[in-house]
Amino acid sequence: MRRFILLFVMVLSSFMLISAVDDYNTAQARQYTQEAEYYQKKADGYRREAQYYLKKAEGYQREAAYYTRKGDTDRAKNYTRRANSAMDDYKTQVRYASNADDKAADYLKKAARILQK
Repeated sequence: MRRFILLFVMVLSSFMLISAVDDYNTAQARQYTQEAEYYQKKADGYRREAQYYLKKAEGYQREAAYYTRKGDTDRAKNYTRRANSAMDDYKTQVRYASNADDKAADYLKKAARILQK
């Protein structure tokens, strides 16, 4: 009888240990999922800013074309410089968004690997 109780306690404790590991893995996966959501929101913000800079560049290009037609080359050059700067900012924001998307994907992969264990 004593062996049976000892065996029962060992089996029960091993189930509890497996359950604790599962709880830890679930919590870890949840944390990775939250990190992925964070980086996805960051990427969305970067994309919104990229759109803003693209519209700004288009406006500056229109102004440059207008002043070029009018013959005011100094203003046209100024607006062309501004358009180029806005396009550089656009490219930077797109790169940041891509990096944030990659980080989000990495965290989702980590969460999936943990849950597969």
